[in-house]
Amino acid sequence: MSSVSTKELIHAYVQLPGVLRQNFKELRSQAKDNLDNCAFPTKKDEEWRFTDLKSITMNKFESVDTGEAHIDLELDEYHLPESMNSRLVFIDGNYSPLHSAIEGMPDGVIVGNINDFPEHEQLRSHLGTMTNYEDDVFVPLNDVNFQDGTFIYIPKETVIEQPIHILNVFTNLNNSHFVTPRVLFVGEMYSKATIIEEHIGLSDNVYLNVPVNEFRLYSGAHVHHARIQRDSKNASHISRPVAMLDAHAEYHSYTICLGSKLFRNEPRVIQNAEEVDFTVDGLVLIDGKQIADTHSIMDHRFSHGNSHQLHKVVVNDQAHSIFNGKIFVAKDAQKIDSFQENRNLLISDTGKVNTKPQLEIFADDVRCSHGATIGQLQDEEVFYLQSRGLTEQKSRELLVYAFALESVESMAVKSVEELLLKEVIAYTNRD
Repeated sequence: MSSVSTKELIHAYVQLPGVLRQNFKELRSQAKDNLDNCAFPTKKDEEWRFTDLKSITMNKFESVDTGEAHIDLELDEYHLPESMNSRLVFIDGNYSPLHSAIEGMPDGVIVGNINDFPEHEQLRSHLGTMTNYEDDVFVPLNDVNFQDGTFIYIPKETVIEQPIHILNVFTNLNNSHFVTPRVLFVGEMYSKATIIEEHIGLSDNVYLNVPVNEFRLYSGAHVHHARIQRDSKNASHISRPVAMLDAHAEYHSYTICLGSKLFRNEPRVIQNAEEVDFTVDGLVLIDGKQIADTHSIMDHRFSHGNSHQLHKVVVNDQAHSIFNGKIFVAKDAQKIDSFQENRNLLISDTGKVNTKPQLEIFADDVRCSHGATIGQLQDEEVFYLQSRGLTEQKSRELLVYAFALESVESMAVKSVEELLLKEVIAYTNRD
């Protein structure tokens, strides 16, 4: 396919009711212009040359009509016990007050639907200011179309004890549709919060999920952000998470990829002052014909910064993993300590891995390392476990479990760690 426009893939993409179209009008107007002048990416584009986009290009996606959320939808099994009073639920992109619960927050804290605070100073100052993805169609697609979304504001020196759970649920709508979840988080000086963001497909239908996250951390703010992707195995998920950190801020992100037919994640963390610390870890468990593609940037613009990225992948059947991680260090950004590693475990003969860790360093007093490994289960390890009484199958399952365990144990919320352990066990037990 040569040159494809967004309009050819997204049918009538501006369908917001008048009141929503008026909210964030300048952002939406600029985004519409960008969409009109952007072509959809193809394999001729360097950044997309390994990624099969047929799950998107072979469908025409329509926006989901706003309206009453599913009153009879039962979601109790997806609730986190630690977040029973700090939960925002979005059903097919629409905020559901009925399924949400926000109670007992400290004074000045805002956790709610983005459309309830269109005039909030911090929302207007930061929404759409960090997502500088060049020649990208997906950010403006979200800018134009997001109907509801999450706005979290944490005042100075405020600590949120309970994790905030953002639950995006996708039902069994018959038509091929697209959804555009949105998150804006603003943490003032020395604030602290834990965010658990989930995307869950309740059936195997086709949809396109295009979330955009913006995290603005002022000096000394601290955020633990876990993203768990369990979309439909026929869905496509294209995400744009961005964080910008001021001095002494910490942002620790952990992305878990379990679902979707195509998963393209492009996290970016931007150092906006000296003395920051951030993590961009990931765990990918794919099989069948799933595609998981991570293109990340750790952007060091000032001196004295620490960053860490451990991206672990297990590939089974005919699944395909792509990784392109870039550590960027600007001129005069001295005393940077950055680590990046992509570890891949192939447990089939038909799986595929493309990996490309990158360093772009324009300063001379730094300590940066990167690496990538692609391997299979070692016969000696399997034999050792068999000699201890395990079957060959159980031995292989245990080794895969051990490979994934390091990433799961990074979770700051006990119920999330237990959930992911169950998912890892379920993955290792698949035929």
